Amino acid sequence: MFIALVASSMVGAQAQKFQGGEKNLELNFSPLSDAPLGGLEGIRFRMFNSESSAIRVGFSISGHNDESVYSPQEVAYGAGSNGSDVTIPDLLETNKSFSFSIRPGYEKHFAGTDRLSPYVGAELEFSMEKSTLTREFHDGNTLENDEAPEQRQVWDMSVTTGSSSIGLNALAGFDFYFTDNLYLGAELSLGFNRTKFRDRETVASNPDNYKFSDEAQADIDFWQAGLNEAGTSIEYMTVTGNGNPADATFDPETGERLSYKSSTKNSHWGPSVQSTLRLGWLF
Repeated sequence: MFIALVASSMVGAQAQKFQGGEKNLELNFSPLSDAPLGGLEGIRFRMFNSESSAIRVGFSISGHNDESVYSPQEVAYGAGSNGSDVTIPDLLETNKSFSFSIRPGYEKHFAGTDRLSPYVGAELEFSMEKSTLTREFHDGNTLENDEAPEQRQVWDMSVTTGSSSIGLNALAGFDFYFTDNLYLGAELSLGFNRTKFRDRETVASNPDNYKFSDEAQADIDFWQAGLNEAGTSIEYMTVTGNGNPADATFDPETGERLSYKSSTKNSHWGPSVQSTLRLGWLF
């Protein structure tokens, strides 16, 4: 791409810009990074109404589902209630996430040069994300079962966090056409953004098991890891002096803990620069 840009500049060919009526797709990339397409942040579509105006919409959707064994299968020799060996199964940890964003906007383009098309504009921004971290445990739901590993059940506990945000940005940028219908561009913005974090929900698949699980009650690192991986800034789960979550009361029918009510909101405004270049083509 760099060689093509230099060659087209040296020969002085007249690159064709939009005339009105064209459509446009573009993506972001980082040409000097180890992964040039690692900066991909979704796809943007533009439609040029005339030589001086365009409407645009950016769109991004992504997610992942990672599953790993955090406690491998083991055999507890002679640990059964009758002195028999007990096989404790693999215990899994699952991390799921989903994110979505959409950015509709408008651009006003100026004459520039044969190759350069500067513009100003504005865009709205809406985004949301949700993350759930689930961990399995191997515990009994009575004190007797806890002392008899062969009678224990595998159950799980999960924490779900998320956020939504809305913003408004004023834009300034340019497109440089290095050949017909292909361009590179950059953009900066000045805007306002407001983010609200959703209530955190903690659910046990078997609340009775939770009551008899010292591991689940004391495993505060698990909840902290869940919040960190979810990318939120709300406080960690309230913890009492003995290490147990303070709000450990479950609905006996659903096994759901009362939601951690998060009143956390933040907002910011100021300039920002798009850290990647835009590569686009007209059609």
